[in-house]
Amino acid sequence: MRGYLLLTEARSGSNWLGSMAISAGTLGRQSEWLDKLNSGADMRTMDLDEFMAAVVTKASTPNNRFAFSIFPRYLFEFRETYGKDFIDECRARYPTALVSLRRRDVLRQAVSFARARQTKQYAATLPARRDARYDFDLIAQCYFYICESNAFWDSYLGLRELEVDRYLYEDLLDDASGFILNLATRLDVDRPTNFGARTSVQRDALTEEWLERFQQDLKARSPLFAYDRRLPIKRSGRNLINLARRRLVGHHPFKY
Repeated sequence: MRGYLLLTEARSGSNWLGSMAISAGTLGRQSEWLDKLNSGADMRTMDLDEFMAAVVTKASTPNNRFAFSIFPRYLFEFRETYGKDFIDECRARYPTALVSLRRRDVLRQAVSFARARQTKQYAATLPARRDARYDFDLIAQCYFYICESNAFWDSYLGLRELEVDRYLYEDLLDDASGFILNLATRLDVDRPTNFGARTSVQRDALTEEWLERFQQDLKARSPLFAYDRRLPIKRSGRNLINLARRRLVGHHPFKY
C-alpha cells in the first residue's frame, strides 16, 4: 500500500485534476475522504485504526494505491479528535508522497469559492442548490481565507522540511500529463497511457462579471471590513468584570 496526499484548498482545480488521476485506474481515488460526507467515516464514532482503515479503503484503487485531497481544516479536525497529525500518521503507516496544488490567480479562485459557498456546487457534475448573488464581502473573505491556507501550507512544509512536488493549476490546464506521470513514478506503477478528466473546469461569464465588478468596487471599498478572524472570548473572572463595565473587547486578528 502506498499513496499521495494533495495539499491544497477549495477551488484550486483539485476535483478536475483528481478526476484525471482517477481515470488512470492505478493512482488511487483522489477526493476529500477526511470529510464524513464523502467517506461515510465518522471520527466521532470510530477509533483511530478503524477510521484510517475506512478512509484509506475509500481512497484506494484495486492495486492498493490511495489518494487524498487535504485542506488545512481537515488536519485540525483530525488533530482535535485523535491528537495526531494525519500526514504523520499516513507517512508512518505507508510510503506517502506529498503534492502541493494552488492557483496563481487567487482572486479568480476566491470568486469561484464565493459562488460555490452560495450554490453548494463544488463540482461541475453537481447541481446548484440555490442561486448565487454578487457579494463583495464574501469574495474578500474567501480571498483572505485562501491566502491564509496557502501560508499555512508554506509554513507547515517549511518547518517540517518535507519533500513536496509543487504544481500551479494554470500551468496544468493545457497539459496535465506531467502531473499524472509524476504520480505514477511516486506510486511505483506503470505509466498510464489513457487518462482524461471526468469533470470539466467550472468557468463562465458570471465569474468574469463578478471579477470585474469586484475590482471596480475595490477602488471605493476596503476589504478590511470583510476580514474577521476574532477568537472566542474566554470565560474568566476578569472578562466578566469587563463585560459588566462594558469594556469587553474581542481578541482581534494578529493581536499578541
